[in-house]
Amino acid sequence: MGSPSPLTPRRSFLGGIVAGAAALVAGRVSAAHGEVLASLEPPTVGDEFLTKIKGTYKQVFDCVEPNDGWGPTFALNFIDSTEGAKKVTDKDVTAVAVMRHFAMPLTLNDAVWAKYKLGEMINVKDPKTNAPATRNIFWNNLVMRPNVTYEQVLATKPIVMVACNLALTVLSDMAGKKVGVATEQAKKDWEAGLLKGVYLAPSGVYAVNRAQQAGCTYCYGG
Repeated sequence: MGSPSPLTPRRSFLGGIVAGAAALVAGRVSAAHGEVLASLEPPTVGDEFLTKIKGTYKQVFDCVEPNDGWGPTFALNFIDSTEGAKKVTDKDVTAVAVMRHFAMPLTLNDAVWAKYKLGEMINVKDPKTNAPATRNIFWNNLVMRPNVTYEQVLATKPIVMVACNLALTVLSDMAGKKVGVATEQAKKDWEAGLLKGVYLAPSGVYAVNRAQQAGCTYCYGG
């Protein structure tokens, strides 16, 4: 199957919102490409991420496309440059990276990328093969920070990564249909495949708004 045109998944995404929005959090047990993805509870969808927004200098990065992985790097650049310019430390700064629309899959592990052929879906090629990626090529190789993982950054820097539950619901349904996985199971797989430290908000636009209400300035993250 060839890569879809840029407009095809966007139209499908928008068309699927009405049908997918009603399906919220389900259970979280699945298997993907031989890798067992298991959890006792589904991820919490809500405002928990807001408790991590602290300090004087706060900015939210609105990421809507893969953008070659630049979104989280923009957030880290904000932290580093602010601390250097203002002579402050991590306790004074927070960057919130909201991964919504077609940026949302960047918050998923390799097993989900492989099973649901996400490289084809969001037009991301693996530089090692020059073919649609069957692994998350971004999570462990941040732009300007090679060999650093999202999990390491989330655990050590004042950055909050938020995934859009609406995108997760709609895109998992779209991807599941293409590979023959039922809607409910596909969503369970995607929930289970969220990278450690990623928060799940009702929608990305909701998360951007709530972050601004918590004092963040806005920056488009691509």
